[in-house]
Amino acid sequence: MKKLCALLLLAALVSVLAACNNNSNKIVVVDGAKVFRESKPGQEAMAYLRTKSTDLQAEAKAAQAKVQAKQSQENAAAFQEAVTKYQTTMGAEQQRVVGLLQDQFNKILEKYRKDNKVDVILAKDVVLSYDEASDITNKIVEEMNKTTIDLNAKPEAKPEDKDGAKAEAPKTDATVEAKPVAPAAPAAKPAEAKKP
Repeated sequence: MKKLCALLLLAALVSVLAACNNNSNKIVVVDGAKVFRESKPGQEAMAYLRTKSTDLQAEAKAAQAKVQAKQSQENAAAFQEAVTKYQTTMGAEQQRVVGLLQDQFNKILEKYRKDNKVDVILAKDVVLSYDEASDITNKIVEEMNKTTIDLNAKPEAKPEDKDGAKAEAPKTDATVEAKPVAPAAPAAKPAEAKKP
């Protein structure tokens, strides 16, 4: 009887260990920057930001030309206003567009994770070593290409927490490399002395 109990205990232990070995975690990696760079929505977002930037730069350059043609406080103020508008508008637009892309990217990653029974998806740039078979970047680009993002959509209202404070937007790894430089301010000329 003791031998039978020992054999049953040993069989149970072996089956538990076998189950643990067969239940290894499935981990994959994705290159988010490549997804944003190569996917259709990412390319559309970049084109949108370039167009927006070009329009605002044109306003700033027109104001700069007025300052260079005629130095006056009015023209200098208009130029400064155009530069400030360019910087604030482009900063806000870039953040909004990246947020829209990041939201879609996160939804696609979560769907992929669930559909493919993946335990963890890691950013490729933080992984020291991996098997190329675990890189799902091209699959995610394909999934992103099946979606459209309304780049003119207004951002959703942030949910409020129980204290009534606005919840902070999640930080993203994605950076859009469309950071056009505002036109340089004209060199200030020394004020001319008024003649009596």
